[in-house]
Amino acid sequence: MEKTPYVGPFLRIIASVYDFFLLLGVWFLVGSLALWLNDGKILHPAIGSLLVLMSGWAFFAFFWMKNGQTLGMQVWKFKIVNTDPNQNKITLKQTLLRFLVNCGMLTLLGMPLFLIYVDPKKLAVNDILSKTRLEKIN
Repeated sequence: MEKTPYVGPFLRIIASVYDFFLLLGVWFLVGSLALWLNDGKILHPAIGSLLVLMSGWAFFAFFWMKNGQTLGMQVWKFKIVNTDPNQNKITLKQTLLRFLVNCGMLTLLGMPLFLIYVDPKKLAVNDILSKTRLEKIN
């Protein structure tokens, strides 16, 4: 089996677990601030859900746009790159698209990740739709 610069489903899931625990801290902070700003009254569930989605996207967008890696991705030594040769870093639009597709993949229990095994370029659904890819680094 030849080595590939692309990242398989297992490493993607493991890095996501790392990032999930970091994201929990962000959600606790956002929730605490929202509760404090609302004089201690519980927010409407729709507003709470929106805060969770927006803060989650902001978390990933910040790291992906800054250096192409979340902390979980740094640990497992891979990063996100733009497939457009004219652009080095990914755009805000690409982060939003990738985040939304990742949320959809989560609801499908990660099954779309296994497209990597049949795609000739070793890309998953989120890579293809956002025009990005994950690459191993040394």
